[in-house]
Amino acid sequence: MDTAEIKKRIVQGGMKFTHQRMVIYGALSLSEDHPTAERVHEKIKSANPSISLGTVYKTLDSFVNAGILQKFTDDTGIMRFDPVLETHSHLYCNDSKEFRDFKNPLLEKLLKSFFEENEIEGFEVEEVSLVIKGKTK
Repeated sequence: MDTAEIKKRIVQGGMKFTHQRMVIYGALSLSEDHPTAERVHEKIKSANPSISLGTVYKTLDSFVNAGILQKFTDDTGIMRFDPVLETHSHLYCNDSKEFRDFKNPLLEKLLKSFFEENEIEGFEVEEVSLVIKGKTK
């Protein structure tokens, strides 16, 4: 993702475009493994030593609040971040503990149809995201 696209996303989220936000979002957008805040910080700190881990945490939370980033907790309780906002599922490798996106329109259509036809009492389904666990071959 280039600087213009990063700026567009940040500004569309109602935020001021700053160098720190650009660097943090840029690092996240290049990651396919749904990094933690610590991993994002590791990726940017050599070229941007003035950006603290605390700033990365606050910025990522701001991105989530602005609706330009998703966060989720993995099954070990670790908070991870995902720049893909479109409906999608995830593949989780039990060996490496890494996540990656899995987009399959047919699967997403089946899941959506299932929950439209099988309502959950007292609960409105807004989105369905599946985590598929296994091992990388």
